[in-house]
Amino acid sequence: MPFEVTVAAVQAWLDDDMSLQTLKNQYSAKEIFDQLEDRAGIQTDQQLYEALLDVMYATRPQGVL
Repeated sequence: MPFEVTVAAVQAWLDDDMSLQTLKNQYSAKEIFDQLEDRAGIQTDQQLYEALLDVMYATRPQGVL
């Protein structure tokens, strides 16, 4: 069975991985799912995790240094 990116798969990562807590605290699983780029290109669970990290990076607050 091929891997499929779903809101449930996103939620599972958010529930299971503490490194994604900041993202989980700011957005719902559906909002995060909607921000994933190239969902069709994500073929593995590891690629989904990397895509979630990309969303977290892209949505981080932009402070002045």
